[in-house]
Amino acid sequence: MTLAVVSMVIACGDMKQNAQNDQADHQMEAAYRSKDYGRLMSLADSLEAVGELTQAKAYYWRGYASDKTRQLRMAEFYWRASLEAATAEKDYDTYAKTASRMANLLMLRHDYEGALKMAEPAAERLEALKCDTTSDYVNLLIYIGCCQAGVANIANETADGFDRAYKKHLENIEKNRTDEAYKDAIAGLINIVVACNVTEHYQAALKWNGHFGELLSEYEQRPTSSKDYLDKQLARFNIYQAQALEGLGKSEEAGKVYEAFLTTDFSKTPEGRILANDYLVAAKRWDEAAFNYRSLDAHLGSAGYTIDNIKNLVLRKFRTNIQAGRLDSAMNVSLMICDSLGNAFEQADRLEAEEQAIIVKKVEELAQSESKATRQRQYMMMGIVGLVFLMIIAYMLWRRSINHRHKQKHLDLKMAYGQLEEATSMKERELTALRIAQDIRQSIQPSILPQRHDLSLYTSLVPGQLTGNDLCETIIRDDRLFFCVGNTLGEGVQAAVTMAMVGAQFRSLTAFESAPDRIVSAINETQAESQRKMTLFVGVLDLTTGRLAYCNAAHHVPLVMDTEVSLLSGDPDQPVGAQPGLVFTPQEMTLASGSMLFLYTDGLTKVQNASQKVLGEKAVRGAALQALKLNPSPKAFFDQMLAGVDAFTGGTKQRDDITMMVVCRPQ
Repeated sequence: MTLAVVSMVIACGDMKQNAQNDQADHQMEAAYRSKDYGRLMSLADSLEAVGELTQAKAYYWRGYASDKTRQLRMAEFYWRASLEAATAEKDYDTYAKTASRMANLLMLRHDYEGALKMAEPAAERLEALKCDTTSDYVNLLIYIGCCQAGVANIANETADGFDRAYKKHLENIEKNRTDEAYKDAIAGLINIVVACNVTEHYQAALKWNGHFGELLSEYEQRPTSSKDYLDKQLARFNIYQAQALEGLGKSEEAGKVYEAFLTTDFSKTPEGRILANDYLVAAKRWDEAAFNYRSLDAHLGSAGYTIDNIKNLVLRKFRTNIQAGRLDSAMNVSLMICDSLGNAFEQADRLEAEEQAIIVKKVEELAQSESKATRQRQYMMMGIVGLVFLMIIAYMLWRRSINHRHKQKHLDLKMAYGQLEEATSMKERELTALRIAQDIRQSIQPSILPQRHDLSLYTSLVPGQLTGNDLCETIIRDDRLFFCVGNTLGEGVQAAVTMAMVGAQFRSLTAFESAPDRIVSAINETQAESQRKMTLFVGVLDLTTGRLAYCNAAHHVPLVMDTEVSLLSGDPDQPVGAQPGLVFTPQEMTLASGSMLFLYTDGLTKVQNASQKVLGEKAVRGAALQALKLNPSPKAFFDQMLAGVDAFTGGTKQRDDITMMVVCRPQ
C-alpha cells in the first residue's frame, strides 16, 4: 500500500514537472525570438534555480546570449559546461545544439584542431544515441568538414563529410517542407562554399554553390518565402560564384556574374559592399574595392575597431588602398589602426576581466549548487529511512568530507584557470601585434624594381622576428633614380606604421621634389610630432651623368666600390624626427660607370649566429671587399652578400629586419 501511494505521488510529480519544463522552454524560446539576450540570461538563471530548466539547457542559453553579445570566452565556458552536464536523455537535443554552436565558435576563431577535438567525438556520440537526424547534427558535420579543410587544406578529404551533411539536409527538407528546413540547408551550403573558396578549391566551390542556387530556387517557389531573404541570399550566391570563377581564371564570366550581384538591393548595403570585396580583391579591381571599404565603419556599427575587426577587415582595407594607389587613404587607415589598437586592447582586457569575474562566480555557484543538491538528497534520504539517526549522521559526515574536497578542487581550478587566462591573453596580444606588423610590412614592401639598361638595382628586405622597422624605396622619374633606406628605433606595430607613413611620404615627395635634403626635411617636419627616432638615407642618381645628390640623416654611411671598398664621403646629420625645423646638409658626388653603391640598415651589422656573436660594421666591410674581389658584377656581389649572411647566421632567426641595396651604373 505504501509503495503504491509513493509511486502515484512520484508519477503526479513527474507530470507536474514536465508541464513546468514545457512552460520554461516556451519562455526561453520567446526571449530567443525577440533577441532579448539580457532576458535570456536572467531567465536561464531563475528557471534553473527553481528546477524548471535543466542545468545543460541553462548553460546552453547562457552561452548563446554571451555569443550574441560578443562575450566569446564566456560563450565557450558556458557551452563546455553544457556539454559536460548533458548526460540525461532529455538533454540530448541540447547536447546537439551546444556541440554545433561550439564547433562554429572555434572554427570562426580558426582553432580548427580544437574544434575537431571537440566536434568529432560529439558527432560519434549523437550517432550512437540515434540523434543524427536534427539540423544541429547536420551543421556539426559541416563544421567538421570546414575545420578539416582548414587543417589539411585538401578538399577531397572533406568531400564525404560535406556530402553526408547535404544528404541529411535534403532528407530533412523532404520530411518537413518548412521554411526553416530550407534556411537551415541554405546556411549549411553557405558554410561549405565559403570554406572551399577560402582554401582555394574553386571547382568544389562551384559544385556546392550550384546546390546552393538549386535550393534557393526551390525556396523562392514557396508562398511564404521572404523577399528580403531571397535578395540577400541571391547576392551571396553571385559573389561566391564570381569569386570561384575568378580563382579558376575565368575573369570574363566572373565579371558578368558580378554585374548580376549589383542588381540586388543587398549589394547597396554596407554589408553587401564589404561582401563584394571578396570578389573585387580576387579580381584585383582595387579602385572599386577601396571605394566599397568606405562603408566599413557603417558595416562594423557599434562593434567598432576590435582586435578581430582590425585583423580581419581594417588591415584588408589598408592593403586595398595601397594597391589602389590611394596613399593618403592608406595613411589615414594606418593612423586609425594605431589609434584603435590601444582602445581595442583595453576593451579586450576589460571584457576578459569581466568574463573572468563571471566565470569565477559561476564556478562558486556551481559548488553551491552541488552542495544544495547534496543537502536535498540528504533530506530525501532522511524522509525515506526515517529516524535511523546514526546512519544519517555517518552519511552527513561522509558527504561533508566529500564537499570539502570538492570545494578545494574548485579553488585550485579557479586559480589555475586565472593563471592560464592571463598567460594566454598576453601571448595572444603579442602575437596579434606581431601579425599586424608583418601585414603592414608586406603591404609596403616593393615587389617590382625599376628595370633599365643603364641601371643595375638590387634590394633585399628580410623580415625579422620583430618585423616592421626597416624602409627600402626606389622610384625612377625623368632619368633619375630616387632611392632611400631607413630604420626606425623601435619595433612592432608602431614601427611598421611609421615606416609605412615615411614610405608613402617619400613616394609622394619625389613626384615634385628633386633635392634629397628637402625630402628629408619634409619627412622630418611630419614625423617630429610622433617623437619616434629614426635614421634615413635619401639619394637622387642622374642615370645619364652619374651625378649623385644625397642626404644622410644619421644612417649607416653607404659603401662605394670600384676596385676597392670605401665610405661615401660626408658625415651624417641629426636623426629624422629629432626636432622640428632641423636643417639637413645636402652633399653630392659622381658615381662612375661600373662603380657600385652599397646601402644597408643596422639589421645587417647586428646579425647574430647561434653563439650570439655579432657580425659588426668591420666584418660587413670585409665581406663586401671579399665579394667584390670574387666577382665585381652587381648581381654576383649582391648574391654573395646574401649568401655570406646566411652562412654566418647558420639559419638562426634574427630579431631585426635586414635590408640591403646595391645601385650601379653599368659600363
